[in-house]
Amino acid sequence: MLILMALGALAPARAQKALFIEHDGKPALVVAVRDGRAYVREAGKLVRATSPRAGLVDVREFQPFFISVRHERARTSYVNLTMNGGSGDVNNQFEFHASFESPYDLENTFLVLILKTARGDRIFYYEVGHLQARTIKAFDVVVPLAEKLGEGRYELHLFSNGGEVLHSGMSPLFRDRALDRMVLRRVQGVAAAPLRPFVGPAPEYPSALYQRKVRGEAVVKFRVTRTGAVLDPAVLSATAPEFGEAALAAIRLWRFLPTVKDGQPVEGVAQMPFQFAPPEEK
Repeated sequence: MLILMALGALAPARAQKALFIEHDGKPALVVAVRDGRAYVREAGKLVRATSPRAGLVDVREFQPFFISVRHERARTSYVNLTMNGGSGDVNNQFEFHASFESPYDLENTFLVLILKTARGDRIFYYEVGHLQARTIKAFDVVVPLAEKLGEGRYELHLFSNGGEVLHSGMSPLFRDRALDRMVLRRVQGVAAAPLRPFVGPAPEYPSALYQRKVRGEAVVKFRVTRTGAVLDPAVLSATAPEFGEAALAAIRLWRFLPTVKDGQPVEGVAQMPFQFAPPEEK
């Protein structure tokens, strides 16, 4: 009998994280994951870590990059066999599936999954690799396990070149608080500065237009608060209504560095165009 158990996503831990691994007897920052092995930087080069012992530690802040996570699902499974009056579980495995998209090129991208189970936490790390801007990258992993994990929950963390990045799977409250701190650090001590984009996702190409594969544009107008958050977005123009809706969904997740006058951040008004092209998949 095949037993499948879905795993529920947890909101990420309260602090930003970095993955450290033991290397030559000392902790070292994991910068990349390749072929299931962690790599650290040594004398300016990437070298394979000498030990598999790894763990997450708190760091100051996220990198100002955003990855959209779509079609995310995770589960454990095993086969229960009953033979000659006895029973046992075989083919224990963990499965995770998702698609990733970034508005910018990201190198050495990898993910960390923390499984919360009755037997304690289990940490897994996997290579995602190069994320090409505006290109959807599917990710699938099936890992054989020595024991049955059973039901549980998990955390997803995404990294590029060793720094954790923001992603759409995070709870909005957690993400907003992190961005508030990041924006505040960048405007403190600034006498004057114009409004500037800081971080945000690429809009999702509307599924209703997949078959037509049309290109298009949408322009949105919105207010920007003193913390850089977006308020009251509205579509000024769109070549198709679906593009306007997708642009609104994206801009609500954006964060800006606010206008600074006389050493104080002030509210502002901005417009932003979004270009749409049928997504490529890798």
